Amino acid sequence: MSFDPRLTASTWLAAFASACQSGDVEAFSSLFLSNGWLRDILVFTWDMRSLEGRDKVSAYISSTLANAQIKDVRLDETNHLPAQTGFLPMVHSMDIEFAFTFECRSGHGRAHVRLLPGEDNSFKALTVLMMLSDLQGHEEQNVLTLRDDSGAPGRDMQKDFQDWVHDVETNPHVLIVGAGQNGIQVAARFKAMQIPTLVIEQHPRVGDVWRRRYPTLALHTIKRQNTLLYQDFPSNWPEFSPRDKLADWLEHYVSIQDLVVWTNSRLQPNPVYDPKAGTWDVIINRQGQDVKLHPAHIIMATGTLGAPYIPDIPGRDTFGGRVLHSEGFGGAAEFVGKRVVVVGAGNSSIDICQDLVLQGAQEVTMIQRSPSCVVSRDWVKEQAKLRYKDEWPMEVADLMAASLPTGLLKKWMIANQDVMWAIEKELHGKLRKGGVQLTLGPEGEGFFILVLDRFGGQDKGAVDLIVDGSIKVKSGVAPTSFTKTGLTFTDGSALDADVVVLATGYVPIRETNRALLGEAVIDQTKGIYGLDSEGELRGSYRPSGHPGLWFATGDFFASRFYSKTLGLQIKAKQLGMI
Repeated sequence: MSFDPRLTASTWLAAFASACQSGDVEAFSSLFLSNGWLRDILVFTWDMRSLEGRDKVSAYISSTLANAQIKDVRLDETNHLPAQTGFLPMVHSMDIEFAFTFECRSGHGRAHVRLLPGEDNSFKALTVLMMLSDLQGHEEQNVLTLRDDSGAPGRDMQKDFQDWVHDVETNPHVLIVGAGQNGIQVAARFKAMQIPTLVIEQHPRVGDVWRRRYPTLALHTIKRQNTLLYQDFPSNWPEFSPRDKLADWLEHYVSIQDLVVWTNSRLQPNPVYDPKAGTWDVIINRQGQDVKLHPAHIIMATGTLGAPYIPDIPGRDTFGGRVLHSEGFGGAAEFVGKRVVVVGAGNSSIDICQDLVLQGAQEVTMIQRSPSCVVSRDWVKEQAKLRYKDEWPMEVADLMAASLPTGLLKKWMIANQDVMWAIEKELHGKLRKGGVQLTLGPEGEGFFILVLDRFGGQDKGAVDLIVDGSIKVKSGVAPTSFTKTGLTFTDGSALDADVVVLATGYVPIRETNRALLGEAVIDQTKGIYGLDSEGELRGSYRPSGHPGLWFATGDFFASRFYSKTLGLQIKAKQLGMI
């Protein structure tokens, strides 16, 4: 008799539904492995939490299970989500994966479960993701606002749309600062959730934040992973999106999704929050004219990274050459025949060094101050293809990606770091030969966790230039001072240079916004980006610590997926549910 994963999933789910209905904390917790994980997104509390271990799950739901009012629990049997068996190589075990839907006190929910054979030979949950998907009576729309005349044929859709734009511009409920991929995806989601949202962008055009970067820049992750909410790339789009194409695509997205965006517009310093009214008093300089608005919420979507970090290296005024940060690197063509030192060894540094060599710089030296986590772009591509399968709708792919708690992934990566070293043995051998120092992170957690916590690096061909000496590497040292002709270093050595590029990273977004939002506001906020103790993003798409202030950070997935989480919190506040 063949094994029936649907029957096993149904049996587990029936016990789960019974425990929820009766409020039986012990019965609920017993459905988890002793080291199982519960990931809660707005179901048991109005926050994102990841609980590791049966004891923590039990403690967490002891005061929240009954109040969540979970009912109407049903297997989700839509395409691509049937109960099925799989294999988890990290734990060398078969598993059963399935999804289910439910109703709860706040609205509609959906969930994903991974079961493993338990201690008593019954199947127990390794992971359970439960997330609020819509508020009852306020479901997300699936058609562009005011663009469908099927309900009222013959109406003046353009006038209705223009009236709606006017209302948004004069009385936005939400003000988003920044029209990069995070800002506009959040705006598109909010529009579908009927949350009036105005986006402001300081540059003349949407996408200029990308157009201003170095010309050889391309995303290091695959196009499926970087798909914008509601809008797939054309089928012939390149796998790794180049700078200008991506910039134009963002601008196109704003038009197609009917987003209200003001360009050449800046939030003026020190907006004031009125706790009684629950609104902000803000001034926006729009193309030279000040405009006063009173949004209930401000979302900072100015980038995961803040302003460029410029290290204070003594003697800069004595240096006879040119110094610039990588953010201002406009391409290597102007440095033909020059001796260039690039300080830093992350993605930008590697890209810039490669560009300099290929464009004919006389000498290129990369300064690696501390060990780097470097993986091949091909490996990252392969892993992403497993998570973002072409045959899966993006909503399913994102659900699957979110279903694996980052804390669990980190444990797996640490336990299997020898495998990662083995996979990249050839690449790492070449890099070490060229003088590059390598690490998988402080705990051996690897590339994906480091990207979420503090970023990492990918190689897309520069390694061969390091091996043949075209890119020289000086590792384990940091600049101590400029000289008239170059730099000195902590090991007492010196290098002559015509140009010094500081690929030294960025100031944390929280500190970058201190002058704009004011000390009193920023001091109430928590850390922004990076992982908290449970493996959830800190201060992003969740309460920042200051009422009415939110941060949208991370990659395309983060804003595509968590824009819904953020929208549900804001909508719930608007409806008086929080």
